[in-house]
Amino acid sequence: MKIFSKRLLASAIVAGLALPAVSYATNGYMLIGYGATSRSMGGVGVAKGQDGIAAAFNPATMADVADTLNSETNIRFDIGGDIFKPVSQVFHDTNVLLNPATPVDQASGSPSTAFSKNGIYMLPAMGFVAKIDDQLSWGFAMIGNGAASVYDQSLPAGESSHFFNFNGLGGDNLEIRLMNLQMLPSIAYKIDDHNTFGASMVMSFSLFKAEGLLAFETLGFGATSGNMSNMGTDTSWGGGIRLGWKGKFMEDKLHIGVNYSSRTYMQKFDKYKNLFAEQGGFDIPSTYAVGFAYDFTPKITGYFDVQRINYNEIASVGNKGPNIVGDFFPCGGIDCGALGSDQGLGFGWENQTVFKLGASWKYSNDLTLRAGFNHAGNQIPKDQVLFNMLAPAVVENHITFGATYQISPTMELTGSYVHAFENVITGPTPFQPFGADPNNPVENASLAMRQDSIGATLGIKF
Repeated sequence: MKIFSKRLLASAIVAGLALPAVSYATNGYMLIGYGATSRSMGGVGVAKGQDGIAAAFNPATMADVADTLNSETNIRFDIGGDIFKPVSQVFHDTNVLLNPATPVDQASGSPSTAFSKNGIYMLPAMGFVAKIDDQLSWGFAMIGNGAASVYDQSLPAGESSHFFNFNGLGGDNLEIRLMNLQMLPSIAYKIDDHNTFGASMVMSFSLFKAEGLLAFETLGFGATSGNMSNMGTDTSWGGGIRLGWKGKFMEDKLHIGVNYSSRTYMQKFDKYKNLFAEQGGFDIPSTYAVGFAYDFTPKITGYFDVQRINYNEIASVGNKGPNIVGDFFPCGGIDCGALGSDQGLGFGWENQTVFKLGASWKYSNDLTLRAGFNHAGNQIPKDQVLFNMLAPAVVENHITFGATYQISPTMELTGSYVHAFENVITGPTPFQPFGADPNNPVENASLAMRQDSIGATLGIKF
């Protein structure tokens, strides 16, 4: 049985590495959580390990999972995924003087409104925890994040430009795809009955593709020619570290966890060195988080996590986009602000604070019920809507539900549902409608998104 299970584990890891992880994530381009257990409780997991994917939140919490194992079942393995459906819409009007309402209220036939053909995505996650002895455990987690937008920007009748197809130079199809896959070999060590430290090595792999942005090159926005759009899929590898601690207090009813993830330094996207700042740089931002879990009763536990995502430290993401008033380039001119340069135009994202709240209720020996809420302060300022039409990741509030059914003493199945409520950001762009006061720009563009996902994770002990 153990030989068969180990072969199953190896096969699942290989299969998971082959799965596409392109998605439209929900805390910026990060998922709210990984695996159905966490996602059903708002994405919590820093204070108390739930399953084999524990290292994705805090490597120290693998000790919680190891405590549920013994000499007969000294490995826990979890594998699952989410069926994810985002709906996004953008609006930009440069022809008439107006202050647009939410995109959903715009006439769907308006040439200034577009729906992203995002489709449905599969988001995989997997991991395992192995118990070595009462103090030491090790494990592995594999998680994915990313973004995707696909728009039809073919020119409507009578129009010379449509979204990023300026003067017909950009192409009829606009497509942006970013995928990041992180593999986290991890270790946890209990120094005493109340304190555990953990560490992970981050091995990261990214894919990126852009189509429909050729107008930027034709208009001379790039630092040099080429390597801006329609270059196919480019790849990048990188690495970083994660460090974690967890403690147990108040007769082990209160759990507190802290996790720090360093910036993940990635190879540059050479095929798109004139699109992203720093000649194609696209590192993964550092994050830090603190979490609390409290066992109110043996059957009811509450969770609360706070996470900070430092998007602004990544130039390609944090650099400002075009100015609304004055020089188009925030640094004062194209010589310093061309796309691909160190101060090249970016998305203008600010650092993001995420609050996660969850609860679990062990209704019976076979059934555990879960619910949660996730709120992320929006990282896109109102004056940065223009470039963010490419990636309108504007959702803020999520409500989550789920349950775990114990199939046998060594096998369980967990399901989750996440709904991200529609959110809209409206703001001005440099391309103001005719007749607008240049010193008092109007809000002539807006971004909207909502999301739904259903997930399942299978947990096995062997």
